[in-house]
Amino acid sequence: MLMLRMLAAAGLSIAAGSLAPASAQGFAPACEREVKDLCGRISVGRCFQDESLWNSVSPRCTGDIQTMIEMEREALEQQAEDNQSRRQAADADGGIQRGRSYGGILRAGPGMEFSKLGSLQPDDDINLLEDTGVWFNDYKWYKVDTPLGVGYHWGGIFCTEGKAAEGVFQSCASDAGGGPMPADAGPPPAGDETADAESYVRAFYTEPFLSDALSPENEGFFTEPAVRTIRANNRPGGSCIDVSPIVAAQDYDSAEIDRTLDLRASRAANGQMLVEATFRNFGQRTDVVWTLVGSSGYWLVSDIEAPGQGPSLGSLRCG
Repeated sequence: MLMLRMLAAAGLSIAAGSLAPASAQGFAPACEREVKDLCGRISVGRCFQDESLWNSVSPRCTGDIQTMIEMEREALEQQAEDNQSRRQAADADGGIQRGRSYGGILRAGPGMEFSKLGSLQPDDDINLLEDTGVWFNDYKWYKVDTPLGVGYHWGGIFCTEGKAAEGVFQSCASDAGGGPMPADAGPPPAGDETADAESYVRAFYTEPFLSDALSPENEGFFTEPAVRTIRANNRPGGSCIDVSPIVAAQDYDSAEIDRTLDLRASRAANGQMLVEATFRNFGQRTDVVWTLVGSSGYWLVSDIEAPGQGPSLGSLRCG
């Protein structure tokens, strides 16, 4: 299973504030590498909650790692203080309607095509600042103030206090009992969401119309940065993709892939869904990691990568 937390020591960026890269803090490069090897993309503080990891650390790196953990803790405390100040200011303005997120992506603009600012967690408080008037799949995009800062949140994945605002899923009072919500009422439980993400990726391996996923007709299944590469590749003279990123090969045995395909999905801390596809192609084990954005029923592929076999789809440059 992939490590799903970004490595804070290598360049922690939290909400409105950020820490400089670890190298800028004077940490030994060898110690940075040790942390990266041990923790992958898990934040350093969370990683070293497993005290057994300290046995794998070189004595010379103990101090650096403790400093990394302390820096991360201070950044989180500062974030909490900033969030509290922002909430107090919002409360003083009686014209702002409050709500609660069900989790999901905060974007830089009112639409899926805008860049991600971060991922909200279930039950994060939000303040509605502006009705953008932009509809998507029966719900509106709203400009909101959140624990991550100001951005845009889709109305299908949050509720509002009092009467539900136009284009918002429901009033928060509708699920005030704390019990499970109906299957068709808002975002599904995490287990259902990962299963849905796995099914979405499986279609690329099993559905004939997606066998050539990078064709111009299928661009609608992708978003940045992958769609940028696909469009550049499909331009006249723009070919730069010489192997299928879906199978990490030029040739493949679809029957063998279908027979051996194993998929495992996990929601990352930044809101992305990572789906690991493992299969055999002509007897060779292949691992491909899909990065999805969105939520159940609204997935888009933002990147595909075969670790250790070259750049990801989104990082390729054509022309």
